[in-house]
Amino acid sequence: MKLKHLEVFHAIMLTGSVSAAARLLHVTQPAATQTLQHAELQLGYALFTRQRNRLVPTREAQALYAEVQPLMAQLERVRRLATALGRDEGTPLRILVVPSLAVKALPEALRRFRLRHPDMPVTIRTLHSREIAQAMVLQEGDIGIVYGSAPHPALHEEPIARGRLVCVSRAERPGADRRATVALDELLRSPIIRIDERDPIGTMLAEQWSRLGVAPSGGITVQTYHIALVLAEQGFGPAIVDSFTAQARQDAALHTRTLLPEIGVEVRALLPQGVRSPRPVADFIKAFKAVAEAA
Repeated sequence: MKLKHLEVFHAIMLTGSVSAAARLLHVTQPAATQTLQHAELQLGYALFTRQRNRLVPTREAQALYAEVQPLMAQLERVRRLATALGRDEGTPLRILVVPSLAVKALPEALRRFRLRHPDMPVTIRTLHSREIAQAMVLQEGDIGIVYGSAPHPALHEEPIARGRLVCVSRAERPGADRRATVALDELLRSPIIRIDERDPIGTMLAEQWSRLGVAPSGGITVQTYHIALVLAEQGFGPAIVDSFTAQARQDAALHTRTLLPEIGVEVRALLPQGVRSPRPVADFIKAFKAVAEAA
């Protein structure tokens, strides 16, 4: 099968019809139909059957689609990279940052950055750490701010700041726990709000309670620390977040306790490997470091 055959086949599998696939690929319907017919002729078997004005994939098409999906995803990444490589020098500073750090640390860093670059355009995307690493490999950002480490031969990591995991909970009732620390095994005896284990820090936290021989029961699992903080503010229970996110809390009745044993959290900047950072990138890192270290 040629690449154009794969593109049409993939588009039909996604949309369910030749006409919709043609619109997705920005080609005419007769051209898409002809490409599909050529593909089936070359393969020697049908890829779709027609049922009630809709194309239904055959057993062979289903098996083929499982292999075509990752191939088309890789092709899309190549296209994105090719577009990024051809961008003009006058484009904005592109910042990729995890959601929780975009709430408080990012605005304060931008204020400092604006003192040196008042007129420079800036674009900001909030993604999870692994997504930021992938986007940086594809050169879709000039700087990525992530939690933990994301080793990749195409990326250079620069330490920004080191914090720790903390427990935030409402402490407005008489007799509420106002200790400065809380043991993880004690905390896990009741339902808590915690980060998904697919998150780098969520994984680290899961490893920690596994070593202690305990595990959370019930509670709420979320994908970002900021959502965990908001739910804790709304009284859904204590939440385990990083100390940088805890700095962004709005509720004065929210109490912060250090988790024991202490679990460190690192914030790092991801940069293209082997490429000297432009002055605006260096200045932004400097500003973000100052804000994060103060927090």
